[in-house]
Amino acid sequence: MKTLKECGFFAEKIVENGNKFFIGNGYLGYRGTLDEFGAKECVGLNVAGLYDGVKGKWRETVNAFNPFFCAVYAGGRPLDARGENVLSHEVELDLAEGIFRRKTVFLVGGGHVTLACERFVSAAEKNLLCSRMSLTSDMDASFFVKAGVDPAVWDLNGPHFADVGTHCEGHRIAVCAKTQELHIPVCVVCAFSETLQNVCGGIGGLEVSLKAGETFVLDRVARVLVGEETYSEADYGEALAAHRREWARLWSLARVDAAGDERAQFALDYSIYHLLILAPRGRYSIAARGLSGQTYKGAVFWDTEIFLLPFYMEVLPECAKRLIQYRIDTLPEAKKKAESYGFGGAFYAWESQNGYDACSDFNVTDVFTHRPVRTYFKEKQIHISADVAYAILQYYEHTHDDALMLEGGIETVLECAQFARTYSYYNHIKGRYELLDVIGPDEYHERVNNNAYTNYMFYMTAKEGVALAEEFAQRYPARCEEIFARLPKNIVQTLKEWTEKLYLPQPNAEGVIEQFDGYFRCEDVGVDEVRSRLRHPNEYWGGSGGVATATRVIKQADVIMLFNLYPDLFPERIRRANYDFYLPYTEHGSSLSRCSYAIAACGIGRREEAYDAFLESAEIDLRGGGKQWAGEIYIGGTHPAASGGAWIAAVHGLGYKKKGQTK
Repeated sequence: MKTLKECGFFAEKIVENGNKFFIGNGYLGYRGTLDEFGAKECVGLNVAGLYDGVKGKWRETVNAFNPFFCAVYAGGRPLDARGENVLSHEVELDLAEGIFRRKTVFLVGGGHVTLACERFVSAAEKNLLCSRMSLTSDMDASFFVKAGVDPAVWDLNGPHFADVGTHCEGHRIAVCAKTQELHIPVCVVCAFSETLQNVCGGIGGLEVSLKAGETFVLDRVARVLVGEETYSEADYGEALAAHRREWARLWSLARVDAAGDERAQFALDYSIYHLLILAPRGRYSIAARGLSGQTYKGAVFWDTEIFLLPFYMEVLPECAKRLIQYRIDTLPEAKKKAESYGFGGAFYAWESQNGYDACSDFNVTDVFTHRPVRTYFKEKQIHISADVAYAILQYYEHTHDDALMLEGGIETVLECAQFARTYSYYNHIKGRYELLDVIGPDEYHERVNNNAYTNYMFYMTAKEGVALAEEFAQRYPARCEEIFARLPKNIVQTLKEWTEKLYLPQPNAEGVIEQFDGYFRCEDVGVDEVRSRLRHPNEYWGGSGGVATATRVIKQADVIMLFNLYPDLFPERIRRANYDFYLPYTEHGSSLSRCSYAIAACGIGRREEAYDAFLESAEIDLRGGGKQWAGEIYIGGTHPAASGGAWIAAVHGLGYKKKGQTK
């Protein structure tokens, strides 16, 4: 397995490389930044499932204090990759072992000094991360090393810590605080292989003298302690060995053979690497940008159920169960949300922070007026509940985990269907139920009627949920009686009758399903024409006045997504007609789009197109792709769903085989 490497330092790529060389273990994520960097360079140690809100700002995940800060000085001059005395610089990410390394050679007083580092977030222990810095000189030289736990934190909507305090005891330094909102204790404790002197504000110093050819090594072993967690010592060498053993185990389960295609193999390995470092270790889920920072408030979207779950079901089923359990655990919040809007059932959070819907009424800022723009994602993207139900049903089909279904799975699916039933409107003239005033996956067109994806997804939710409920009622009558007692009376029969009258958009004479009522009447222009109308590169395309709003141009795969999830609903000729129709209108403004078209292309025999779209998705973080801004809102970071979609396209579309698989 190859190593991702980049030679040379480029200041403009600091943020991009923070994503590209990112390391993590499903609980902690550490950005691929350099030792001498701080908050201004977007150093981030993100903690899964830990949220905090500051009054007047968005609630988001918390970045912890940085235990790996280290600045080296020679003759009072910093050894910094941004300096003029750099002879060479390289960073690399070992995909096989989840280890980040950097090596920079400096010209100092006519001699060469090499600063090297390796770091990893332990795959064996969830709250452990380690670093080893080495300093080598080819001449006699003296240095001053500043290191410690940096209390300065990079936040998008912070500061998230109050009562920050630093403590030093022997070779250990700790920076501790409490979160602003819930007062949760967070402490970063770092043990150093050398005792630092004059520690102040979490940072201490050390005088180092080297003979020519000698190497100085500074090991750091850190733990992030949240709540009542307690500190325990760890040895760098032992931690590294355990980390490597776990990575060997993970790759033995996850590796896929790309049939001799080196480019596809590396792109696929890189995608799988990102999926492995995000595998949840507790009853939390995976955020839209993983653990690469606080983008999208660290919230969980539908991406997880649709694009990530398939990988975990096949590779790490215990993690798949955690993802499903997260939605079952947050069912009470989904029911509260539905009730708050006057509906029954379960209306899941569009941006879930442990069930709380963090989605703002104003998700975009206008780049011209600098005023917030009203969006309707929170209220109108009702398909999220169908996506959750779909994931639960898929999980059960894959695992036949009766226990999970009896402990909330069936109830959740039926509550999701019940929400759609109560949300729907009965059109007495046409004699059918309709789902009006919604937003489908294509967010450029808000508040539309009868979005095809949404209608079909809820139809299948109700139909399959009812069938499963009836099956379980036969097999577990006493237990199901308890479940049905918590649900609306006669819910199974009511949902049956509803599905019989729910409107399902049908293909037209050309075989195309209209994305929503009136879509065909939108201005018939293509992506390039709409792009030419932009007056600012970061201008938002959708909303009430976006350049794409009144046109046929869509943000991402919408109807096509439906075919991927339920390929047997329509024959291949219909799927092909829709693929050919919608692709030219798709801007791919979401990282979920290319992989969706890759999967769809495989289903209609377009292997070359599928391959190209697969690479676009798998390489998105290698290329630094994806939109970085929506209006004035930063939306950068890694793209886990693109990685998951690339895996689906590779394994279930292009037919690449898992290692050891014969069929």
